[in-house]
Amino acid sequence: MRRSFAAFGAGNYRLLWGGTLFSTMAFMTSFLLVPIVAYEITESYAASGLAQMGSGVSMLLLGPIGGVIADRYSKKPLVMIGQIVPALLIVGTGVLVVTGLITIWMLFVSSLLMGVGFALMGPARQAWMGELIPRSLMGSGVGLMQVAQNLALVLGPMLGSVLLIALALGSGQIYFLIAGFFLVALPLTTWLPNVPATAVSGRRSIARELGSGFRYLMGSPRLRMLWAFWMVITVCRFSAQVLLPGYIERNFGVPASDIFLLYLVVGVVSLIANVPLAGMVSGPRAWPLLIGFGLLLSLVFVFASLAPSFSAMMLLAILVGISSTGVLLVNQALIMTNSRPEYFGRVMSFVVLGFAAQSLLGPIWGVSADAIGGRETMFVVAMIVLGATMTLGVGWRRTRRLPLDAGTPAALAAAGTSLGSRRRAPTPAFTRQLAPVVRMGRQKQRTTTLPGGD
Repeated sequence: MRRSFAAFGAGNYRLLWGGTLFSTMAFMTSFLLVPIVAYEITESYAASGLAQMGSGVSMLLLGPIGGVIADRYSKKPLVMIGQIVPALLIVGTGVLVVTGLITIWMLFVSSLLMGVGFALMGPARQAWMGELIPRSLMGSGVGLMQVAQNLALVLGPMLGSVLLIALALGSGQIYFLIAGFFLVALPLTTWLPNVPATAVSGRRSIARELGSGFRYLMGSPRLRMLWAFWMVITVCRFSAQVLLPGYIERNFGVPASDIFLLYLVVGVVSLIANVPLAGMVSGPRAWPLLIGFGLLLSLVFVFASLAPSFSAMMLLAILVGISSTGVLLVNQALIMTNSRPEYFGRVMSFVVLGFAAQSLLGPIWGVSADAIGGRETMFVVAMIVLGATMTLGVGWRRTRRLPLDAGTPAALAAAGTSLGSRRRAPTPAFTRQLAPVVRMGRQKQRTTTLPGGD
C-alpha cells in the first residue's frame, strides 16, 4: 500500500494532483448538469442527449490532436488555457440559467466549448506528470492520477447535491459552484514549473504522430482490449445521466432535479470505495477486479430497469457507486500503466474519445427511451455491458501470460517487485536447521585454540 502512494512524496506531483482533482470536478459536474437543465426546459429525453452532444463533437475532433500537442509542446500553457476559458464560460452559462434565458442551442454551444477545454487539458496533464516525477514513481503516479480523476467524478456531483438539498439552490447556482472549482485549480497549476518542450530533431507532422500513437495503441493486445472496453463502458455508463432525470419523473413522480439525491448516495459510496481501490489499481488483482466490477455494473442496470420506486433507486445507488467507481478507476489505471511515458499524451487523447462518444451517442439513449421506454432502454444497456465484460474476460485469459511492454509503469513495477523478492529471498529450511550446528562447531573451534590450555 505504501508503494501505491509513493508519488505523493514529490511536491510538484501533489500540486498537479490537486489541480487535476478540482479542474476535473468542474468539467465532470458541468457535463452532468447539462442534461438536467435540458430536461427541465424541454421535458424531453432526446433534448437531454442533444444538448450534451456539443462536448462530444469537440472532444471527437480535438481529442486526438490534443494528445499530439501535449506530447510535443510545453504543458503548462495548455493546462492554463484549458482552465481559464472554461471557467469564464461556466459563469456565463450560470447567468443565462438563473435569468431564464438559456435555450437548448445555448446549452449545446456551451457544452461544445467545454469539450474543447477538456480535450486540451486532459492529455496535457497526463503527459506533464511524466516530466514532474522520476520514472521510479511512475506506476504510483499513474494510479493516483486515475484516483484523482475518479474522485472528481464523485465529489463534484456530491457537493452539488449537498448544496442543492441543504440550501435549496437551483441548477444555475450550481454553475457558480463549478466556477469555484476552477478558482482552486488555477493557483495550484500556477505554482508548477513550466518545463520546456523537449527538442526533437526531424519532428513529424501532427497527422503522422497521431497515426504513430494510434498504431501503438492498436499494436498492444492489452491496450487494444482495455481501450475498447473503456469506450463501451463510458458510453453505457453515460446513458444513466441521460435517462435518469426523465426516468424518475415519469416512473416515480419525483422532480427531475431530485436526481441529485441519487448522485449524493453514489458520491458518498464512491468516495469510500476509492480508498482501498487506490492500492489495488496497479497490482496483480487489477484485471480480475475490473471484470468483477463490469459484471456488477451490468446487474445494476438490470435492477434499475425493474426498480419499483424511487426509494429502491436510492438503495440501488449504493451498488452504482461501487461498480461505476471500480470499473472507471481500474480501467483507466490499467490503460496508463500499460503505456510507455512518451505516449502518455496520445494514449490519454484516445481515452478522451470515450467521453466524446458518450456525448455523441447520448441522443440515441434519449430517442430509444422516448420510443420504447426508459426501463426497456436500461435493460438493453445492461446486456451491452454484460457482453463487453465477458469479452474482456476471455481476452484477459488469452493475454495475461504475454510479456509486459518494456518501459511501461507496469513493467517497471513488476521488475521492482521481482528484484525486491530476490533481495529478500527466504532462508531455505535446511539452512535454518543447520545454523545451530554451525554455530556450535565454531564455538568448539575457538575453545580448542585458546592459548594456555593443559
